[in-house]
Amino acid sequence: MRTVIAVVLLLVTAGTAWGFDPGSGCVACHGNQGKMRELGAEAMYLDPARVDQEVNMQGKPTCVDCHLGDPRALDKEAAHQGVLRPFLVGAGKKLKGEAISREAAGALQPLKPKGEGMNSMLPKGDPQKLEQAGVKKIVGIEWHDRDRETMAYAPQVAEKTCGRCHAKEVKDYNRSAKGLMKHQRAYRDWSEKLPGPQNCGMWFGQNEEALKAGTAVPYSPAQNAASDRSCNMCHATCNDCHFKPVANKGTHAFGKPDTPSCYGGGRASICHAGPMDRRRGAGYMRGEYSFPANLPQGAHVKAGIQCLDCHKPVNHQFGHLAADDARKSCAECHGEIVKAVNSSPHGKVDCTSCHITVSGAYQYTFWGQGNTFGVETPYGKHKEYYGTRDLPTIIKNAAGRWIPVKPYPMAVMNQTRELGPTKLLFRAIPKRNIPGNPQIGEPLTFEVARKATDVNDAFIVVGTRRRQERPPFQRSGLGGARPGRQSQGGGYCSLCGAPQGCLGCQRGRSLHPL
Repeated sequence: MRTVIAVVLLLVTAGTAWGFDPGSGCVACHGNQGKMRELGAEAMYLDPARVDQEVNMQGKPTCVDCHLGDPRALDKEAAHQGVLRPFLVGAGKKLKGEAISREAAGALQPLKPKGEGMNSMLPKGDPQKLEQAGVKKIVGIEWHDRDRETMAYAPQVAEKTCGRCHAKEVKDYNRSAKGLMKHQRAYRDWSEKLPGPQNCGMWFGQNEEALKAGTAVPYSPAQNAASDRSCNMCHATCNDCHFKPVANKGTHAFGKPDTPSCYGGGRASICHAGPMDRRRGAGYMRGEYSFPANLPQGAHVKAGIQCLDCHKPVNHQFGHLAADDARKSCAECHGEIVKAVNSSPHGKVDCTSCHITVSGAYQYTFWGQGNTFGVETPYGKHKEYYGTRDLPTIIKNAAGRWIPVKPYPMAVMNQTRELGPTKLLFRAIPKRNIPGNPQIGEPLTFEVARKATDVNDAFIVVGTRRRQERPPFQRSGLGGARPGRQSQGGGYCSLCGAPQGCLGCQRGRSLHPL
């Protein structure tokens, strides 16, 4: 009998792989519901066995592997020294799109979806605490692999946490185009012909002096910093892609990226819904992610096809929309059709040219006098006007393929430099060195280059136009038309060519499509 009992106990012990140390201060406190209740933080109670089950990593990571801190300390301050936490983004009198802790906001409830929609994870917080902190509204949730000052993905945090088990993956991502946002950061000047002005605007981080030099009105570090934080919030971290509280599997669920995580995962950020369902007009998910929000979902969504089924990353490098790998993925399910088309006179016509029949998104965008997180800026983005088009315009891309686009006007005001009209251009990026942010673990500089055949984004610049009647509030505007979208409606503005009623020209705050 003794032998049987010993064997059974051995099997049970060997089959249990815990990711927590029962003697850890983390487990001693956060695993004690009564203690958490006494401290007024019952929402911070976590069943360590359940957390292990949710994480589903064979018991390898412990609490401090992901959150840091000191597991040996039982004193609260000592135990939480250097600990990483998710945080909220507040906007109001004092905070201008800046970090605020959940404790300071009175929002210690578990961060998980409470209903339908992208914003369902946003906590409301305690009104009195928010008022004390100078916060009118919670505008976002950010996970703890971001820099709290700039809101940017922090490579050095990822190396200390995720990198303990996934060193290669973190290293690959930290030097990838997406990890460093290489292509977006190559946009340094509104008036530069290539890569050209574009919808997401210029890169604000480490670029204040260049923008100031080309701006016809005063431009301050506070304005640049607010815009920088706003842009950084949309760019992905490890947790943005792999953390899955939206999967309703608890607060510590992780896994491979799926379509909802590519679209923001319910964390109040739009991610790829921004360029796809709002800007390009032919997004994958549509529904609540699209503008207008009634665009129909297609057969691929209904069939459960995920983004990564077609856009397969290699060493954390993702192909762009014009990439051969993404385009050829159609043949995986429609092999005979693709073969027939490729051997026909339509072999150079992209599948989407025929199969995208309704496109939505912006009718115009203007960068002009506005407000970012309560900071007045000459580079506010005016875009709250959307519409649909039944059939796209077809143009030939730089690789010689016919692709569908929805042109629409864009503009930038307050420019000092003149720029003449151009023909149709694709967003090639001349080889250049871009400054990084070593304080958060980025390299001092990195190289960026992109061929015209590496992207389907196209634009036409129509030039600048000077308005002398409103100096110095507005000196000149840079304009063009962006293929990829098509403006709808009756009359057009005589000043900028945008649909009549556009906010920019009504207010005298923006000029010319770009």
